[in-house]
Amino acid sequence: MSERKLSQEDIQLLNFVEKATGAAAIDVISEGNAIVFVVAKGQFGRAIGKAGANIQKLRRMMPGKEVEIVEEASDVKELLTHALSPAMLKGIEQNEKGEVLVSVDPKSKGLAIGKGGERIKRARLLAKRLFGVAEVRVL
Repeated sequence: MSERKLSQEDIQLLNFVEKATGAAAIDVISEGNAIVFVVAKGQFGRAIGKAGANIQKLRRMMPGKEVEIVEEASDVKELLTHALSPAMLKGIEQNEKGEVLVSVDPKSKGLAIGKGGERIKRARLLAKRLFGVAEVRVL
């Protein structure tokens, strides 16, 4: 994983999520009105909560913010699988230029890209921050 620095505000957000959900939050990316929290492996279910109760609570506590939770991954392929869920991915390959190409089932391409390209944009930010990936493209 790449070296990353957390600001004081990032640390406060991570502590906030840990207190609100009981899940170990290890990273956060704030982009526009979206906040993506990365939780430790095995903590995704706890972060979301039974029937989505914890994620809904976070969204109520952070009005105007689009809150997402992604589980920590050991490699970029696993990270993108988590970040682009629930899109049905057919394959993920990294080329010699450092680009990651994600093949998506045509029926779920819209899910992978997201409204206005927001989901893929956040996946790119996570891949760059956590694994130093230059580019992520959906095919």
